[in-house]
Amino acid sequence: MPRRPHPLRLLLALAALLLGGCATIPPPAAALNYLSPAAPGAPAKRAVFNARVYDQAADWIARRYYDPACNGADWPAARARHRPAALNATSDAELYAALNALLGELRDEHTRALSPQEVAQFRRRQSNLLGFRTGPGADRPGARRILAVFPGSPAALAGVQPGWILVTADDRPPGDVLGLGKLADGQLVRCDFLDALGRPLRLELRARRLVYPPVRDARRLAGDVLLLSFDSFDLPAARWLRAELKRHPPTGGLILDLRDNVGGEARALAAILAEIFPSRAAIGRVRARGETRTAPRRSPRHPAAAHYAGPLAVLVSDYSASAAEILAAVVQHERRGTIVGASTPGNVLVCVRWPLPGGGELQLSVYDYIGPDGRRLEGRGVTPDLAVPPAPGAIPDPQLEAALATVPHLPAIPPPSAASPLGTK
Repeated sequence: MPRRPHPLRLLLALAALLLGGCATIPPPAAALNYLSPAAPGAPAKRAVFNARVYDQAADWIARRYYDPACNGADWPAARARHRPAALNATSDAELYAALNALLGELRDEHTRALSPQEVAQFRRRQSNLLGFRTGPGADRPGARRILAVFPGSPAALAGVQPGWILVTADDRPPGDVLGLGKLADGQLVRCDFLDALGRPLRLELRARRLVYPPVRDARRLAGDVLLLSFDSFDLPAARWLRAELKRHPPTGGLILDLRDNVGGEARALAAILAEIFPSRAAIGRVRARGETRTAPRRSPRHPAAAHYAGPLAVLVSDYSASAAEILAAVVQHERRGTIVGASTPGNVLVCVRWPLPGGGELQLSVYDYIGPDGRRLEGRGVTPDLAVPPAPGAIPDPQLEAALATVPHLPAIPPPSAASPLGTK
């Protein structure tokens, strides 16, 4: 009888299988960090703890970051420059501010550090918040665009609308003030917005504890076209998409609205591709640091998937990122459907999360992504087949109308023949 594998070894092997290479297996220190105590209160011990967190994260960047040139940053010099602020930090907030200042030298939105409080609140999906979700603010460094407003939140009650630009919070860049674990319950924040017409507006919003819900919306449009909108790629989103496709399979076509989708998990991307391709699709390659030859990948077989084969359109924008961009690139390369909207930003590095001492995490870009066309997608993005400028708040939505107009003219994919079993190509 074969020996039963140790659970930890099994977990690491599974991670390597799913994510594609030894680079995703964390260094031994990462696993031990799960047992690491919280930061000590004594100043002398605090400095030692700070050094351990900072140096461990900086070492992992130096050894494991996908680009050995660190995107042109002089990593030893940057590490030395930010280290005093980290060692002198008297709280986790100060420590992680210094660490993220170091990581900012990489100019990589994917790589960042989360404090223990941020990790806990992220997992519970709750924190002291104003009640909106944001993405990068176009052409305004540091500004944020409002992607969604949570019902019943302080922002919703004050009339904040999706599409507005948040320019400053308390006269500082919004990222310095807002986010998980950064606000106290009841804290008043002065927010300077630009509304949909570009008019400046200052609102004072008081933070309160909120559970921030995922965005998942299913609508039936004219001609029995199904519109599915969701804001991130995770397994619950993949299960939701499958259920919607199977509940009442659309006869007129499917539109995936990924305009405000920030991406997410690679396994969720693979699962969703199985829902919209009746057979396996080429999804490109991922390449770790130092690798020169990597095998191309295909979407997996999922016998229980919907395998939707009807007409398909995908809405994208300059706020679509990561897995959302990869899905659009795969659909475009395989000529599975029409990509409609605005060019995506090209933020597609593949990350892992490794634990830091005391309960924090380092989100680290370990893989570069090579599209099915053989070219890097990072920094390039996806150019839509049908370019339609955005019109925030416009009724009707011109991008959605354009996608809806294309669907009746798109072909369905014939089901796999008996000679070509499901999942082959």
